[in-house]
Amino acid sequence: MAILSALIALLLPAIGVARAAGLQAACASNQRQIGTALHLYANDHDGEFPPTTHTTGSFRKDRSWIYELAPYLDDVDKVRVCPADPPRRQATITQMSATSYVLNDLVFDTYEFNRLLKIPFPSRTCLLFVLSESRAPSTTRDHIHGGEWTTWTAALNDIEPDRHRPGARSSNRQRGSANYLFADGHVETISAKDLKARFDRNENPAAVPTRNF
Repeated sequence: MAILSALIALLLPAIGVARAAGLQAACASNQRQIGTALHLYANDHDGEFPPTTHTTGSFRKDRSWIYELAPYLDDVDKVRVCPADPPRRQATITQMSATSYVLNDLVFDTYEFNRLLKIPFPSRTCLLFVLSESRAPSTTRDHIHGGEWTTWTAALNDIEPDRHRPGARSSNRQRGSANYLFADGHVETISAKDLKARFDRNENPAAVPTRNF
């Protein structure tokens, strides 16, 4: 019995890690599908991306960017929910016609960068984040407030940089990682620790790069 208990104690963390990895892969798949849909939408709208509710000011479900992309997605109701969100939160997102994913307002709600061809460095420009668990999902919570990201704490009000982790949040929010969709269509996994380091260097991960390194 003692040996069995010891084996179970060893296996449980590994099972948690494997489960988190599986959910992260499913989330990355959702984001890649959204990336493809954004490009297809832009191709059909003179290169312009769909606006967020910050621009439209609409509470209507059909005016949310995720539903604007519905014709370009196989199953919008599946893709709009992050599989790593807690079950109760997933249910709320589904019922509220909301989404786990939020767009970068510094791209989608600005005349300067709201067209694909206007983005100087697509592979370095982040388009999509995971909505912070501290924010209640709603139709209008479909974007970040990137201009306010002057500190790590400000970013945590908008996004969940440790969405993919085995177990509970750490107190400093630096254990775990999240997926990020970039303008060239690739999805990158960035650890919360590495994202925090960018703020420590006075960098804003939501800012649109306008010059080379």
